[in-house]
Amino acid sequence: MYRLLIVDDEPIIVDGLIDFFSDLQGFPELELYWAYSSHEALACLRSTRIDIVLSDIEMPEMNGLALQKEINQRWPRCKVIFLTGYNDFDYIHSSSRNGATDYVLKTEGDAQILKAVRKAIEALDSQLALERLIRNAETRLTQALPLMQREFWMDLLNGTEVLKDKEEVQAQLQELQIPLKADEPLLMILGRVDAWKEEMGQSDKMLFLYAVHNIAEEYLQDAFRIVHIKYRQDRFVWLLQFKQPSEVTTGDERSAWPIHQINGYMELIQASCSSYLNTPCSFMTVSEPFDWDQIAQRFDTLSFLFARGLGTRQEVLLSDQQLFEAIQEGHDGRAKIRTAQLLSDFLEKGQRTEFMALFDQFMGTVDGASFSGTGTAVEIFYAMVSMFITYINRWALMKEVSDRFNISKLFSIEEHATWREATASFRQLADMLFDMKSDESEQQTNEVIRNVQDYIKRNLDRDLSLTRLAESVYLSPSYLSKLYKQETGLSLTDYIVDHRVQKAKELLIGSEQKIHKIGRAVGFESAAYFARCFKKMTGQTPQEFRDGVRRS
Repeated sequence: MYRLLIVDDEPIIVDGLIDFFSDLQGFPELELYWAYSSHEALACLRSTRIDIVLSDIEMPEMNGLALQKEINQRWPRCKVIFLTGYNDFDYIHSSSRNGATDYVLKTEGDAQILKAVRKAIEALDSQLALERLIRNAETRLTQALPLMQREFWMDLLNGTEVLKDKEEVQAQLQELQIPLKADEPLLMILGRVDAWKEEMGQSDKMLFLYAVHNIAEEYLQDAFRIVHIKYRQDRFVWLLQFKQPSEVTTGDERSAWPIHQINGYMELIQASCSSYLNTPCSFMTVSEPFDWDQIAQRFDTLSFLFARGLGTRQEVLLSDQQLFEAIQEGHDGRAKIRTAQLLSDFLEKGQRTEFMALFDQFMGTVDGASFSGTGTAVEIFYAMVSMFITYINRWALMKEVSDRFNISKLFSIEEHATWREATASFRQLADMLFDMKSDESEQQTNEVIRNVQDYIKRNLDRDLSLTRLAESVYLSPSYLSKLYKQETGLSLTDYIVDHRVQKAKELLIGSEQKIHKIGRAVGFESAAYFARCFKKMTGQTPQEFRDGVRRS
């Protein structure tokens, strides 16, 4: 919905145009504003976004051309249509030079005014056309590309990105200008700066990391395609793919040869970092190529290596094979933590379907009929308990949940005879929490609708513009308009007019005020507009209604 502001120092023209646009059928819906001077128009423009201004040029104190300059400063996308009794080339030239959309003589009538407003609407629509938005986005892609690439890789490393088929992954790689292939396996190297020099600031550290990447490329770029990903201040990942197929044909030898080559290069890279940059670095490598859907698992494994045993020392160079069996249990734990975090995210966002699908998979890793006292079961059970308790405490739901659910079932795994029973209990609690979230959203929506309607009833004779109503409930105008229509099936304009007419009926019956004063008392600026709305709602003019009541 666009907003139209009508400005003229002659009230009869403003009121007539308001009536004209209010009664239009089959025309794009407009939110109407009006002003009887340029200063009133400026007051409106300071508080409200206006899309189209239909303004007289010749006005006292500030003419339309001066107003146009103010409009251009505040709302550059606003379309200005000048309505004037002067057919003067200088006016046309000046207004066009300042960006006016059109110029209409008052003698040309309503049809020409309507044509000019329609033209302005079409111009606004074209500015928002999808093709234009896409073109603008493409011009900014280069600036945003590093951030988009990092977000893509971090989603894969953390396991939050669900990989699609290889063709879709390849299309995404090309879009992000990543020089890897989705149908070829990967190699991974994790790097760590073991100690920064004390005098190094943030920019120095960033430059140092670039230097490390440059050293790696010097040694690796002839044989490998390589991508760098910084995921912490002192940690980074290199993902590699071998450029040319190996001459070795047997499976085991073919996968081992590039790994041996990488290990040899890593010794040189580590030595160069120490020699040329005078800073110790450690590296962890995978022991074999892996598929794209294993990125998060391999990242967890190498990260775990840095956190224990030899990985805690400086200038280490290890592969996952050296400690694979020792860290397998730790990796499984990381996977469980990541799954619990995803479940927590789905719960927070109200994504019931996604939550339940992952929940069934997570809980299904333990035999449902067995007693739930195994190590894996205990770990999963208390991971779920921690997630639920955190959510319940964050939203202060403990009392409400306790009234509807046996909360003691969360305190001990011994409360459940079988794993299937524990799973059913968790599912019941999850369903309850999702229902509460849905009920809360509906309750908040109902409260917004009720508050808006109460405000309208209390202020029928005052400003009831969409902007003012939105301010009263702390929402944006466009969102309030959409929300109200979705929830009630009526537009806010229809609701306001209906209540103004109902209030006018009461005053027509219970008072002797003149009809035009009653119209103003309930918010109709124009007597003619009041009469039209009243007749549209009741089938009678205000006078006919009053006379009919008195005769009965």
